Amino acid sequence: MCIVQSNAHYGNWQREIQVEFKDFPRFVQSLQGAVNDEASAVDFYGRLLHQAKDATQQKSIEHVYLDEQRHLRMLQHMYRRLVGRDTPVKISRVDFTSYKEGIQLAFYGELDGAETYRNLFLQTRIPYIRDVLFRTMTDEMEHAQRFNFIYSGL
Repeated sequence: MCIVQSNAHYGNWQREIQVEFKDFPRFVQSLQGAVNDEASAVDFYGRLLHQAKDATQQKSIEHVYLDEQRHLRMLQHMYRRLVGRDTPVKISRVDFTSYKEGIQLAFYGELDGAETYRNLFLQTRIPYIRDVLFRTMTDEMEHAQRFNFIYSGL
């Protein structure tokens, strides 16, 4: 009985919260894409980390890798809270033929990520969600700077 009541309550809450978004279905679809992108980045940076040329590069890539893991957890949690179920995760493998190419792909991927989070940020008025998206967006910009620094030294 308690489960039915909580599910009914959740459904009411979910309908009420949708008015806080410009386009809730589009937001959820974009959020699903962001989860997939973060999972793909975790896979990609885990492989790129092993090719770092020195300890400084390794430390920078590891920093980004750990941030991406945190982003993935936060976005999955957000999706679960908004939709009421876990999101399926699809990892798109990023292939690269050289370390330099991998760093370049990472740089452009982080710039794209910052743009994605900016667009998501602008689709809602909910402070907690905006805070998570703003933090993630600024992390992505910092990551792009890290990869640009590495690339300039190659």
